Amino acid sequence: MVKATSGRVRILTAIGLLGLMVFFLVGPSYGQEKRHEFSVGYGLVTSSQIVDIFTNVLLITITIGQASKIDNKYPGAIVLNYKYSGRSRLAFGFTLAIDRASGNLAMASNPVGTYSENYYTGAVELDYRFINRKNFCLYSGLGLGLTIRRGEYRYSDTETSSNALPAINVTLLGFRVGDKIALFGELGGGYKGVFHGGIRFSL
Repeated sequence: MVKATSGRVRILTAIGLLGLMVFFLVGPSYGQEKRHEFSVGYGLVTSSQIVDIFTNVLLITITIGQASKIDNKYPGAIVLNYKYSGRSRLAFGFTLAIDRASGNLAMASNPVGTYSENYYTGAVELDYRFINRKNFCLYSGLGLGLTIRRGEYRYSDTETSSNALPAINVTLLGFRVGDKIALFGELGGGYKGVFHGGIRFSL
């Protein structure tokens, strides 16, 4: 009976110590106030650009035949984001992104015109925050949504097209440095780009 009681005490002591460790390690991350975060960012090497380069989207069919898109320019994406975080490690929000591509049209290596394409993306996002301190945050995230691509192709005539595409963004690792006004950066892939960063405001 004494042995059984002693064993229970050890188990309860171990559970208590484990609980204290979890409290001190996790407690500061979960103890933050609720935050409304607004950010303006700029992204490079977006999914629209990658698809354009590595698939046959570089070929476009217009009235006079199939033309190649050449001398392509990709200025990068402007990204607007809102996130809400409570007292947990999760943050929810949505993103609006605008991306653009432009260049020349050629047939049989001969220039025949120009083109421009705009990509408008709306997506919902979820972040998991490994560290969520007042002045520093480390996180990963996932976004899913829809991209509307609108193109204009100019040669002897002008053609337009519009279509909807699925949109995804994976943030492998992101960070925030600062509190009410902060800088952030993200490494990942998708509609925000492989490299994405900017400024974030919190309320």
